Amino acid sequence: MARPRSASDEAVLTVLREAETPMSAYQVLDRLRPQGIQSPPVVYRALERLEKAGQIHRLEGLNAYFACCGRDHAKGTVFAVCTACRRVEEWSAEGIDALLGAAATAAGFAIAGRTIEVRGLCAACRGEAIEAEPHGLHSHGPGCGCGHEH
Repeated sequence: MARPRSASDEAVLTVLREAETPMSAYQVLDRLRPQGIQSPPVVYRALERLEKAGQIHRLEGLNAYFACCGRDHAKGTVFAVCTACRRVEEWSAEGIDALLGAAATAAGFAIAGRTIEVRGLCAACRGEAIEAEPHGLHSHGPGCGCGHEH
């Protein structure tokens, strides 16, 4: 049976659900100060409990947290981080997990955990970047999908 969440857990989860982009623990704390939460350890403990419960994710590359989209992560997840807007998408890592498992088995390695993060431009930011570039002055190549002739 799941342990009931504390008031601080609920407050942290609400902040992360309302955020458009991942937040550091101190950014979460700054949002919670008006509610009387002043102590970093309170936020860190809440983040730890929420992560353990699968309600939030930690992006190791950014050292930031965001609310889980609610999808099943049993087959693994890839976190796609947009370097322009900082939004995060959760993708299924089913095929990647199978490859990692096979490689680990072949090497006699026991995987204790993994976080897969990729960085790039999301569809919206990529579209804005392509439209903002004058024709012929971008670094895309044949087959890049930008719609320009190369």
